[in-house]
Amino acid sequence: MRLFHTAVKMTLVGVIASLIAKFIGLEYWLTAGILAILSIHLTKRDSVEISSRRLIDSVFGLLLATLLFISFGYYYWIFFIFIFIFAYASWMLRIAEGIVPGLVLVTHLLQEGAFSLPMLTNELSLIFVSIGIATIFNILYPQSSERSLVTHVKSIDHLVADHLYMLALLLKDPEYNEEYFRHYSTLDRKIQEYIDIVELVDKDLLFQNDHSYLAYFHMRKEQTNYIRHMYLQALKIKKLHPYAVEIADYVITVSQDIGLYNKAVQQLRNLDVIQQEFKVSELPKTREEFEIRATLYQILIEIESLLMVKVDFHHQFPDFSERYL
Repeated sequence: MRLFHTAVKMTLVGVIASLIAKFIGLEYWLTAGILAILSIHLTKRDSVEISSRRLIDSVFGLLLATLLFISFGYYYWIFFIFIFIFAYASWMLRIAEGIVPGLVLVTHLLQEGAFSLPMLTNELSLIFVSIGIATIFNILYPQSSERSLVTHVKSIDHLVADHLYMLALLLKDPEYNEEYFRHYSTLDRKIQEYIDIVELVDKDLLFQNDHSYLAYFHMRKEQTNYIRHMYLQALKIKKLHPYAVEIADYVITVSQDIGLYNKAVQQLRNLDVIQQEFKVSELPKTREEFEIRATLYQILIEIESLLMVKVDFHHQFPDFSERYL
């Protein structure tokens, strides 16, 4: 749908900018439509930022070309020198988005063959009309909203909870580890797809955007990295162990607490109780039991890191959950 909306915006701004330029009597009025189309991008923030740089660079190109043409004449070899200076300066100033529009406008000056203030005004008007219309359209065109982000938050929370629940099943049923890991890989791919979507939606929120939603999704992505480490550790366990069952039950309670609110602090307390129990328990008597318990201890460390990521997020955005009330 985003590509469809972008195509719609390109069509509308192309037509509107061209008609406005024709209505106010500008020469090369179709150019305004083309320049307006170039100022439309997939997200609002990209469109506004790139359009600003394109406007600055195009005006710079027009003034530079006018200065060179007045000083040395309206010749093609002057135009080629202008291209080199203009392109190099644009890249150095990091406003290269205006190179193509600037060159198009300067060719109109070259065709005029002599300095003309009305022609220079015409070209400046073309760029201001085209980028102005595109910018206004980008801001006002309804597309993504905070409501869609809320939907994505619920979806990714559900996926992370599924991740953890499947991990708990793996700890209790090590015999079928390949099936569980295949399920994890599918969920991990879906989470990355959601993050890609949210990064685009986040760029559509121009005003009052603290990027908390984007931070929330990256927090969940970081948690899935810890879950992946836990899966890799769990795959090493080939035999069911009583401690694995206890940890699995704890992981299930963590999966049930996945959500907006900061329940990670209480879960860290619960985790500390489990760790203390393991510390005072009887030492392993065989190498196999030692390796299993070492692996389970590493899983507990990963769980602690997973919970700390959530705690850190709430420290950074303490009011995040209130948006849903």
